[in-house]
Amino acid sequence: MVGAGPWGLATAWRAAAEGARVTVIGDGAPPAAHVAAGMLGPWSEAEEGEEDLHALMVEALARWPAFAHALGEASGCDPGFRRTGAVLAASRPEHVPVVRRRLEVLERWGTPVGWRPGSALRDAEPGLGPAVAGGALLPDEHQAEPRALLAALEAAAAAAGVRQLACRVDAIRRDATLGVRLEGGETVTAGCVVIAAGWAAGRLAPGVAVRGVSGQILRLRGRTGAPIPLRMTVRTPSVYLAPRDGELVVGATMEEGADARVTAAGVAGLLVEALRAVPEIAELELAETAAGVRPATPDGRPVIGQDPAAPGLVWAVGGFRHGVLLTPLAAEAAAALAAGREAPSWARQLAPAPSRQLAHPVETACA
Repeated sequence: MVGAGPWGLATAWRAAAEGARVTVIGDGAPPAAHVAAGMLGPWSEAEEGEEDLHALMVEALARWPAFAHALGEASGCDPGFRRTGAVLAASRPEHVPVVRRRLEVLERWGTPVGWRPGSALRDAEPGLGPAVAGGALLPDEHQAEPRALLAALEAAAAAAGVRQLACRVDAIRRDATLGVRLEGGETVTAGCVVIAAGWAAGRLAPGVAVRGVSGQILRLRGRTGAPIPLRMTVRTPSVYLAPRDGELVVGATMEEGADARVTAAGVAGLLVEALRAVPEIAELELAETAAGVRPATPDGRPVIGQDPAAPGLVWAVGGFRHGVLLTPLAAEAAAALAAGREAPSWARQLAPAPSRQLAHPVETACA
């Protein structure tokens, strides 16, 4: 298993629980999920032309309660799953048509979600400010704290006998011996190699183009014992605010490239939009600024499947904005393929294929 993010660890845990001998190799750096918000929001992220991906996200959300319960039992840790609900809000005049179009898309897909005026949204979530003109309530959207999720997955994988190595992978060996070549020249052989190395996966083997899209987030913290002024996740077309356990995660910018830097403009832009939506956050402490790099494919959908040119090589990459949400499904499919079984029917549309390779520059970086 190349990659120690949620997809890699969840696949390793599942495969080991089925009796496989598994080694997870990561470079020791925090994965992109370490700075993600972990929102489980299929409806608030519905986009025109992505009906198949939306259906996959809805299916993944349905798996999350059982997945979180099993992970908690296996790890002895809280995996961070929280039922919070969400508000999709228009906090600027130009947001109104954007949010309304998203609701129209959902209605065409068979999930009518009615527009509510700002006053009705404030009745449900009093922290919303007067600038919010309206939007929608999404009570079935929830969240998972990615750092808690990673800790639980590491513990569950270790309990299942997974071996973990912290080392850079230089290349995938696909000659007479399948395996990986580590920095320094050592080779680790395996009957199957799963590439779940995030945005850096594209440099390890041909067949899947993956690029980096960086994003900045903030963590705000209340005074000891003081409540956070939100109960539900709030999303506008410009910002999201996710409350959890005394903190508020605010994000996320999107910049093409793999330069994970926190910038003054990024922080300022997030704070301006967050304060417009929820003015009461002005009194919270700015506890952390962070940046990470999401893995994106040319068509924006994940790639989960057997490499057609390399028996024994399985891809599980491209979670992009939905990596945490899709974790249960990605692990199910990748573990099945690693064991030599067929992928679930829903995963067949995600398999690597030349038709999904569109031209774009592919970044290079450490796995």
